[in-house]
Amino acid sequence: MTAETATVRLSYIVNHDVTKAAMQNFQARTGISLAADSADGYQIPPGLPQNDFCLIMQNFGRCEMVPNATTPPNAEHPQIRYDGAQIGHLVIPICDGRHLLGRLISEPFAAARPDFATVYELARTLPVHPDNLMRAVQSVPVVSPTSAMEAANLVHTLVQHVVAQNYKHLDELTVLRAFDSIMTNLSYEVLSDMILNLSRQLLRGNGSLLLLSSDQGTREEAYGGPDPNGSGDLRRLLVEMSDFVLQSKRPLSVPDASQSPWTQYLLGRDEVRGSVTITPLLQQERVRGTLGVYAPDASRDPESDLHLLSMLAAQAVNSLVMLERLVASEEQALTDSLTGLYNYRFFQESLQRELSRASRSHSPLSLIVLDLDNFKVINDSYGHGVGDRVLRHLADLIQRHSRKANVVVRYGGDEFCIVVPEGDLDTARSVAERVLTEIRNSPYGDDGHGVPPQSLTVSAGVTAYRPEEDNAFSFFKRADENLLTAKRTGKDRVVAE
Repeated sequence: MTAETATVRLSYIVNHDVTKAAMQNFQARTGISLAADSADGYQIPPGLPQNDFCLIMQNFGRCEMVPNATTPPNAEHPQIRYDGAQIGHLVIPICDGRHLLGRLISEPFAAARPDFATVYELARTLPVHPDNLMRAVQSVPVVSPTSAMEAANLVHTLVQHVVAQNYKHLDELTVLRAFDSIMTNLSYEVLSDMILNLSRQLLRGNGSLLLLSSDQGTREEAYGGPDPNGSGDLRRLLVEMSDFVLQSKRPLSVPDASQSPWTQYLLGRDEVRGSVTITPLLQQERVRGTLGVYAPDASRDPESDLHLLSMLAAQAVNSLVMLERLVASEEQALTDSLTGLYNYRFFQESLQRELSRASRSHSPLSLIVLDLDNFKVINDSYGHGVGDRVLRHLADLIQRHSRKANVVVRYGGDEFCIVVPEGDLDTARSVAERVLTEIRNSPYGDDGHGVPPQSLTVSAGVTAYRPEEDNAFSFFKRADENLLTAKRTGKDRVVAE
């Protein structure tokens, strides 16, 4: 959270009617006033008079409003910070559970009226004229620390209630505003990243999972959070609990992981902290997937967490539906009219997308470039009409005998590409060898057009993505050079490196 964001949120809280009433009640009970200060400075706020005693302490670096090793600035409860001679300030922190947004700070007060001997010892250590310091001390009101702390705890309770209510409202606005902005750059990668980031932000989480499930049983997972470490594999925990939500079609909340044997089992240890919140992605009666968050602390308001996550999930489903319609409308512009495979434009976009995904997730990625051997002979012997039918025959064989997850593209002419996500060099080589074998064993013939069975072969170049040195151009260039090597060394073969 930026300092600007914290200050804006603090202004909402301080100007709330409940907060104002709490500050007035504090002054009526103690005789000293409170004012607000932002989280990025510990100066006495302009809303309070600059007491002479405070000015002297500030000049000599002894004012406890300045953080030091003995007064940590992120304390969660009210505290008295003494400047000297049992004179100090009451500080009431304003926190959202994880961040310090600011403070309510009292004017200086004395726990008991200090005598001259006490003031004299403090004056010697500064050093400052003892008479001047004594006059400053006499202007400081005397308040019982017990009374001040009792009043401060009441203020703190009321302010934290305002924080909880205010944050709930602001978080809802955050969701709505964020989704309003995505229409300018709608894509699955942008959408999934935004959903994961927002879900962690709203629930103060450090691990989130977006799971999409199709009617055909295929699923896609997007995860944001730490890799497996000493706290356990958060991704595995979220996946297994999300599977439960998919089956039950009902939200799941584990407010306190320390009381959940299920969570302890999935994380692989007995002593765990945190909370889990998972909601289904519902499109009317259809469950499209799940959205889940693991937070490192137990939930203070499970019902609110589930409300916010469900609201985010509803917006996510709407955006996914819009994305699907957009993809369907662009499908024709991204496919090759002759073969029905994806075209060059789609290849460029898909390759860049898969390169970004591989870099982000550190997963393997490979590319196969295929070219039909001696295609010119077929065109010259039987005409371009037969040549087109041969290309459709070839496209069908490549599509049927590569993996479902692969992206098959007609690059141009008689050249085809296969993008192999999650596949290393050996995997891609196996795919290429299988495709070459099927093509070799499936000659093209058309008796109706006087074309006897024609033996077909293709050559293939294969390479794997090297994140430390590759971009889209160098990645494709290396695969294409391997294809040329296969052509030069006898055709009907795979060259992979």
